[in-house]
Amino acid sequence: MSGKSPAALSVWPVAAAGALGILAGLFLGDYAQVFRPVGKAYVLMLEVAVYPYLICSLLHGLGSMSPAGALKLFRLGWKFYAALWIVTFAVLVALSMGIPAAMPTSLEPRAETAAGPDLLTLLIPSDPFASLSMNYVPAVVLFCFFFGIALQHVREKTELLSVLESIRLTSLQFWNAVVRFAPLAVFALFADLAGTLHLRGLEELSIYFLLLFAGCLILAFWILPACISIFVPVKHTEIVRDLRSAFLIVVATTLSVSALPYISAATERLAKASGADGPDMANVIRTNLAVAYPLGQLGNFFVYLFILFAMFRFGVAPDPSVAVALPLVSLLSGIGSPTSSVDAVDFLSKWLGLPSQTTALYVSLMTLTRYGQVVVSVAGFAFLSFGVTLAYGGKLQLRWRRLSWVLIAPAAILALCIVGARGFGAWLLDDSPDPYLALALDPALTRGVAVSVDAPAKAPVVTETRVLARIQRSGELRVGYNDNIMPFCYRNAAGELVGYDVAHAYQLARDLNVALAFVRFDWGNLASDLKSGRIDIAMAGVYVTDERLLDLTVSTPYFQSPLALFMPRQRAQGFKTRSDLLERSGLRIGVYDSPVLVPRLKRTFPNAEIVTTLEYRNGALPDFARIDAALWTLVQAKALAVSNPDLIAVAPADAGNPYLFAYIMPPGADEFSKFVNYWLELKKADGFERRQREYWIDLLPPIPPEPRWSVLRNMLGFHRKAEADR
Repeated sequence: MSGKSPAALSVWPVAAAGALGILAGLFLGDYAQVFRPVGKAYVLMLEVAVYPYLICSLLHGLGSMSPAGALKLFRLGWKFYAALWIVTFAVLVALSMGIPAAMPTSLEPRAETAAGPDLLTLLIPSDPFASLSMNYVPAVVLFCFFFGIALQHVREKTELLSVLESIRLTSLQFWNAVVRFAPLAVFALFADLAGTLHLRGLEELSIYFLLLFAGCLILAFWILPACISIFVPVKHTEIVRDLRSAFLIVVATTLSVSALPYISAATERLAKASGADGPDMANVIRTNLAVAYPLGQLGNFFVYLFILFAMFRFGVAPDPSVAVALPLVSLLSGIGSPTSSVDAVDFLSKWLGLPSQTTALYVSLMTLTRYGQVVVSVAGFAFLSFGVTLAYGGKLQLRWRRLSWVLIAPAAILALCIVGARGFGAWLLDDSPDPYLALALDPALTRGVAVSVDAPAKAPVVTETRVLARIQRSGELRVGYNDNIMPFCYRNAAGELVGYDVAHAYQLARDLNVALAFVRFDWGNLASDLKSGRIDIAMAGVYVTDERLLDLTVSTPYFQSPLALFMPRQRAQGFKTRSDLLERSGLRIGVYDSPVLVPRLKRTFPNAEIVTTLEYRNGALPDFARIDAALWTLVQAKALAVSNPDLIAVAPADAGNPYLFAYIMPPGADEFSKFVNYWLELKKADGFERRQREYWIDLLPPIPPEPRWSVLRNMLGFHRKAEADR
């Protein structure tokens, strides 16, 4: 029908190239990055060939059809699209049962977020070529769809259709030439992946990986081929075999659009074998497959599974109404090319109030997950192409006896995956240590810094009144700390002093090129310790207050957090708004004897009875039999709730301004203050502050600073030899 077939791919050369690439990556480690340009160039060359093929196929196919034929095609097609979406989301909903229920660590008012991706820009192109360059494939397909409909009504279109067909055949010819180098590209891409992928932190994501790959493989190689075999007189194993080249090319490139020529050729063979090879059938196949590309991109719909996992990962529980609407919203936002799934995650995370780093987490995981996602997308394209083509040709014959084979075996495998994921998740949660107590300072940060904790204090250099000059003269930075301020300053399971502010203290001492001395202070003596020179700067989650602004030197605030109450989880619903709490009689709120927290509690909840407690820490929590809740900042209360799952932090709406955190210095330390403020800006600019915030506050795994393990580097010591030769 087409006059030109795509070059077939053989399994063994591609598989051998992939295996060799993985071995090369394990041997070379980060040195395997030299292969990255080869793999990237191959993917770009395929895009150069396939996108013109996609555009011209849709324009030529739809423009060559009669309006009645096009109407018939879309009237028949929607049933297959609906069936495909229902089957896919039935599997996704089943898989989601393997994700443990989210245990929120906090309840807080929804913040206003930036607008998500512009849906109209994604769907309606003002410039189709610009949309193509930005990978807005739905916009390009929609443009070609309407342009093709208009072309049906043009009388003199033979020459234009001939040009479109020539471009399509030329693109296919170019595509055939590029595909022949698939083994080389597979070697380069797999070597780069195996050499640079860091496995640290992936164990926490293993539940998501297990469910995603199980769902992709079951859908791609069992459920969808078996569904196709219901209306096609071919066994599902033969369908998988016929799509072998399509699966191979997308695994090689992670580019689902590269499979379209193979699926088109397989559909033409099926139509011919079924007797549905009429003169208009080639146009039907091309038109339907081009439309199926954005609508049948099943891999994108797995964002539904990721969002549910992200809710568990970040402790966000959705409202029941949102949970019901999530499959439909995931479907609508997932339509498009594979990269548009990033926009879908961005939109869904903002809609559900997930943390801002949700999208970044999804993008980082795409290094692995895209392989499963593009494979299942190929099966979706084939389902739509085979089914709609046979329905249009009047050769569709349903074989309902095969339905049991479609349902029973995959259902059993899915059930095993779900049970396995739930069991593994329960073991992982029970076996995992307290997240905050397991954190430690980066050895690269502490290496080379002379440090002491609570060592006998040296006599202050009283002859030097300027704090910065005194630090440089003495060669020591005296940092005041209080180790009850998790996650800013506390002791981990090993008894080490750690936290967000402790990491900053090490970096400040390193940048000043001085020794670091941690000196403990009590809140009641903070001002006197600073004025006497006992400490040079307090770096331990210290709040900004009017008194400290007037009496001491305060840096630019580096963090802010709203007021919060924490209490046993079952009490949380009664603390969502300040107005409700003001009307509540007999309210008892605990707070430790803090010169900042106690006055704030009196101002915010004047009707509450104040119950003084000890400082909050693990193992010494307030007695909740005596109080309804305890007051703290949200960031600190959330950290306590993470370490104590029976607790939850609630930030009541309309509870006033947030707390500001800053570093506190002695009065008159203007020169040192200017230095610290400028230093804070530099740490934000170079990414240090972001890395510490993500690690200590957001509990994200750190980006490994060291190159990944490899035979060449770690066993043969190649990097040491290279450094010695310099």
